[in-house]
Amino acid sequence: MSKETNVSQTAVKQKVDLDPRYIGKLTGTLLGICAVVALLLGIVNSLTEPVIRKMQEEKTAAAMAQVLAADDYRAKTVSHENVSAMYEAISGGEVVGHVVEVTTNGFGGAINMVVGVDMNGKVTGVSVIKDAETANLGTKVTRTQSVLDRFIGLGGTITVNSGENRFDGVTGATVSSKAVAAGVNTALAAVAANQ
Repeated sequence: MSKETNVSQTAVKQKVDLDPRYIGKLTGTLLGICAVVALLLGIVNSLTEPVIRKMQEEKTAAAMAQVLAADDYRAKTVSHENVSAMYEAISGGEVVGHVVEVTTNGFGGAINMVVGVDMNGKVTGVSVIKDAETANLGTKVTRTQSVLDRFIGLGGTITVNSGENRFDGVTGATVSSKAVAAGVNTALAAVAANQ
């Protein structure tokens, strides 16, 4: 047997002959580290979760006021696909329209948005609360208010880039344009079904 083969077999034998107490000690140490990290993550989550929820509620309230100004917003029970909440917008004691929180799927994932709809079934405003669209492409649709304002005054079923009742999408961001239009259509349909 050559010297190299003998060294190689010795190395393999050493790997196999590990002390079980040493393995137990390593396992215990790793479990302890994992437990401490999990505990710390849980503590951080419990501290930040209420702050994040409050910030999200404030952002949603600001978006509601932006899409349909009103004195008060009263939650309305609704069961419609992709609609997370619907509110009656009340001014001067009368319902002046509805605000709908909608989730739709864009190129980069979920797009959370708020859509205002007046009593005639027309869009009064659109505000995107959260999205993950591609920077400088999809975000031209979701984060540019002048683009979102193109929906104002539209009603019924809105199409993208064709038809009479259309939203002219952003070049290079067709998927994002269609996703936002789908969210607006969902809001319009939810209002029509729940008036």
